[in-house]
Amino acid sequence: MKVLITGSSGTLGRMLIDYLISGGINVAGIDIKENPDHFPPEKYRFHLCSVTDRERLISIFAEEKPTNVIHLACSFNRVRNRKRENEIDICGAENILEASEKTESVRQLIFSGSAMAYGAHRDNRLWITEADTLRPGKSRYAINKKKVEEHYGSTGVRDDLLIVLLRICTVIGPSFDKPKSVASLLIRFPWLPAFCRQNKLQFIHRDDLVSLVGLILKDREIEGVFNLAPDSYAIVEDIVPTKKFIPVPISLIRFVLWLLWNTRTLYFQPAAVKNTIYPVVVDPDKIISRYNYKFKYSSAGAFTDTLINNRIPEGARI
Repeated sequence: MKVLITGSSGTLGRMLIDYLISGGINVAGIDIKENPDHFPPEKYRFHLCSVTDRERLISIFAEEKPTNVIHLACSFNRVRNRKRENEIDICGAENILEASEKTESVRQLIFSGSAMAYGAHRDNRLWITEADTLRPGKSRYAINKKKVEEHYGSTGVRDDLLIVLLRICTVIGPSFDKPKSVASLLIRFPWLPAFCRQNKLQFIHRDDLVSLVGLILKDREIEGVFNLAPDSYAIVEDIVPTKKFIPVPISLIRFVLWLLWNTRTLYFQPAAVKNTIYPVVVDPDKIISRYNYKFKYSSAGAFTDTLINNRIPEGARI
């Protein structure tokens, strides 16, 4: 087995590379920046390349001859230009699919989608399944994830190339390093709006994520859509009990988020304020039953472990 990972210098990419190399698997990485970690060169080869560079991608795939591809690279709300977002998220994903199709050694392509593509809505039921409709709302990140899934699902590929679409909830753990994410907002802000006090959140711990992806990589028959989240959720006030919950109008929060978004203080779009009101709790039974998997961490446990292992006191900047 040889695994090629796009977005290899990001948080998820580094988690997976470390896990795979420790298991004796060779890995090739593609990213627009160097990986800050130092992996053994005999096990890891890095290529400085954007997923928007179609010809270069095809050349790298032909050179590396991977058996499995994990496509993680995306704009992740860091790009504030819709055209550029589409180039990275949608066109980039199309390029990865084409390169995988043309490289005969590739037998599996895993796309890192998002549970947020289901959308935060008043009528969301608890434990959303893969059969439920994707309703991403106005979140550009979620919209693009849906578009990529639709493209991957409608494009014909050779019979021996299996595509796995993972709808992943928020990933945290000891190596958490996303200072402008939702988890960071929960930790660093001394107060939170009262309307999110009872909101339900799902966090998957790094150890569970890499273990599940490891099982998927070894599965020569798996294909289709799978929710990747623990079989539990956490209540906001339970995981941050020392916070002050202040009654404020949603319109004010939207304005504050607009400011934070436009000053690049947070990677949290104003459109995503609905996620603080209406929960998106997904059902992982499909993946659990396939491997009889037992989660090592609950959602609350994953959050607590993030605080402990990063030595982050509540209210601190991370």
